Amino acid sequence: MHALRLPFLALFIAWPAPAALAAEATSPPANTVRIAAAQPRARLIDWHMKSPQDVLAKVDQNLGELGGIVDRAAAQHRDVIALPEDTLGLGHWQAGNEALSREVLPRAVSRMLVRFGAAAAKHRMYVDCCNNNAEPNGAIYNTAFLLGRDGKEIGRYRKVCPTIHERFCTRGDKLPVFNTKDLGGVRMLVCYDMVFPESAGALALGGADVIFHPTLGGAAIGDEDISRAAFRTRAVENFVYLVVSQRGAGSMIISPQGRILAEAQGADGLAIADIDPFGGREGGDAMNHERDMRGRLFRERNPAAFGILTDRNPPVLAKLPATITEQEAVRMAQRVLTVGEEESRSAAALASQGKTAEAIAAFNRLRNEYRDSWIDRIAAERLAKLQPQPQPQTQKRDSVGLAAKYPGDSGIEEDPKVIFVEDFEEPSLDAVKQRWGDVSHGEIMSLAADVPPGSRGRHSLLMAHVGGKGNGGHLYRRLPKGLDQVYARFYVKFDPECAPIHHFGTCIGGNNPPTRWPMVSAGNRAAGDKSFWVGVEPFGESWRWDYYAYWCEMRGSPPRGQTWGNSFIRDPELKVVRGRWTCVEVMLKMNDLGEPNGEIALWIDGRQVSHLGRGFPKGKWVYDKFMPGQGGSSVRWNDAKGGPEYSTIAAGGEPFEGFRWRTAKELDLNFVWAYLYITEAPAGHVSKVRFDEIVVATDYIGPIMK
Repeated sequence: MHALRLPFLALFIAWPAPAALAAEATSPPANTVRIAAAQPRARLIDWHMKSPQDVLAKVDQNLGELGGIVDRAAAQHRDVIALPEDTLGLGHWQAGNEALSREVLPRAVSRMLVRFGAAAAKHRMYVDCCNNNAEPNGAIYNTAFLLGRDGKEIGRYRKVCPTIHERFCTRGDKLPVFNTKDLGGVRMLVCYDMVFPESAGALALGGADVIFHPTLGGAAIGDEDISRAAFRTRAVENFVYLVVSQRGAGSMIISPQGRILAEAQGADGLAIADIDPFGGREGGDAMNHERDMRGRLFRERNPAAFGILTDRNPPVLAKLPATITEQEAVRMAQRVLTVGEEESRSAAALASQGKTAEAIAAFNRLRNEYRDSWIDRIAAERLAKLQPQPQPQTQKRDSVGLAAKYPGDSGIEEDPKVIFVEDFEEPSLDAVKQRWGDVSHGEIMSLAADVPPGSRGRHSLLMAHVGGKGNGGHLYRRLPKGLDQVYARFYVKFDPECAPIHHFGTCIGGNNPPTRWPMVSAGNRAAGDKSFWVGVEPFGESWRWDYYAYWCEMRGSPPRGQTWGNSFIRDPELKVVRGRWTCVEVMLKMNDLGEPNGEIALWIDGRQVSHLGRGFPKGKWVYDKFMPGQGGSSVRWNDAKGGPEYSTIAAGGEPFEGFRWRTAKELDLNFVWAYLYITEAPAGHVSKVRFDEIVVATDYIGPIMK
């Protein structure tokens, strides 16, 4: 069979000629309606307000000003006005006042509907508005409302695709269509809904002629040009009118042929266009031209091939494990919108005042607390501009390590600087146990099909502790003698419901002589010729990362001067993120005999969060806790007098004294210890902790490289 040869242009949709468009613009059809997409300036309600009456008074003020925009549109004979997402400006306030939201939101939304309903009836115009709303059953929905020319509610749409940060809102589960005499089939999408092409496609298939889109963002993940192109694409791929109302900038009206008919300019501006909701959809190819291209477009698709679009767990997700839980994302977003902004401004103020060291510390805290948010990105930029602090020669760059040479860690065990690797890829748990010198409570261990991002393995080690049945388990292995500096990297994942950890870690340390099992004595200072060890732990209910160290010069605590593991970070913002894999790496460097020049360092997900050695950093002691960057009142337990000894430290602290890990040459780094110890879980409560990709080396390792 010979292929039919068609003119080149036959492969493209044939749009009306410019002259035809001009004629359409100057001679609108009889069905023309005048649309206004509002672009209000930000009218955000301060999250510090705690009185519902004060919040509602601010809502009334915002409604009064927005009502002026509605009146201005009516004066220009508009038939419809669309207002943006978060119409009332309560979004930031809600982030800081979750407990009050269910009391305030229904009253605020009721006032909005009454105010705009009266305006709609007065001007005989449609009003589209949008705000979070708490319904009688207690569920909060991000809801768009359509009010008719008589001021009555025609219908409401509940956002079906809230972002992970919005999951305090319940997802809507319907895409309703509202049939009107003069606008045709009206449907609504809210903000992030538009990022998913299926959303607009589903509305068009349901008979939408016009889609109203209240939003605070774009239609694609990318820059403004990409988002603008995506809005135009959504309109033309479905041959619908798209009315975008966005706060501050971006309000526009787009034709079914993807042409931007109008754009708003400036704060409180209006995008205004005359449209025929039932026309403007001409299109086709060389073989066939349609007055309404939807007649062909929706018949020529092949829905039987699109089943994967409704698969809740499509294959791609198996390659893309979640990096943050819903709970953590919501918590992060609420802090970013409230205290995070204030903390970012405070850090910037320190930099502008010339307080460089304090600013660097503040920006580093922001990066740890607000990982991957705009605050993290801004903090990184500011840190790059600040004068770098002098760093000890042994400090390693965060981005370079042994793992960078071995994508997926494949072959890393062959590196001459690598001492030991455990990736839990043995065919059985028994085979894994053979690689360790001592295994305790192996019955709580199993191999799990859950591995860190970038890993080429298939298994991790799962320790599942049941409250009331033991206190955990461990793996312990001796290392070769003669090591003076060791890096231990491991990946860990705590289930979101994991009980508080009493002790945990991949610890490194030494015993003299080397032992086949852990030889530690909690509450007792280690002997300088016998032992030392350092672990990294998620401390108790606060779930923050810190060290847990024992050595011969460790500090004691009241009431008797007993010595529990000393800690050195004390940063409440260095939170453990449960529900996702975290890369933890600890370094320990031995001291020379007679010198307190030993060191420790810690990296979380490849970012160095701590490094201590002789002369750095500055800080103060409060019994067994070292507080970096702090001065003022300090106290230590004086063994000679059997009581506390108080002192006053200069502002910013005094240089750290360093570590004397050993007083005898025979004591060196000679063990690695992975363990879980839980003592206060409720009876029957299951706490799951996963370990994977343990690497011990003589140089910085870093996270797995993809």
